[in-house]
Amino acid sequence: MLDSMLYIWIGFFVLSVAAEAVTMNLIAVWFMPGTLVAIVLSLLSVPVWIQVLVWLCVTVVTFIVTGGITQRFFNRRAEPTNADRVLGQEALVTETISAREQTGQVKVLGQIWSARNTDADTDIPAGSTVRVERIEGVRLYVKTT
Repeated sequence: MLDSMLYIWIGFFVLSVAAEAVTMNLIAVWFMPGTLVAIVLSLLSVPVWIQVLVWLCVTVVTFIVTGGITQRFFNRRAEPTNADRVLGQEALVTETISAREQTGQVKVLGQIWSARNTDADTDIPAGSTVRVERIEGVRLYVKTT
């Protein structure tokens, strides 16, 4: 049984490495240190239940210790971009913003943007002044002033 456990642990380690290599999302990296310890215990002919218990403990400790580090690395706040400068700015409608046809453009801070009205039921004629409410992709959502 112990010889077969060695192969099981090695197989589990290989699967963990492969899963991590394919996804690169830190989904299997937590298992690797525990699996390496279990391999060593298997080589020392330690009983299977102890191997499994130690594997579980090392995996949990690895997750707890490195979890905070990886959260800071992967959960960065969105950094504002230069496009955010247009939020709250007044803009000139250069092409009628049509609610029905989903078309329209505005000029704000010297740049032309595709625009939609936040009030989806009304059109805004060219030459009107509007205020930029939000950005979604490359489109501004505006409101009449």
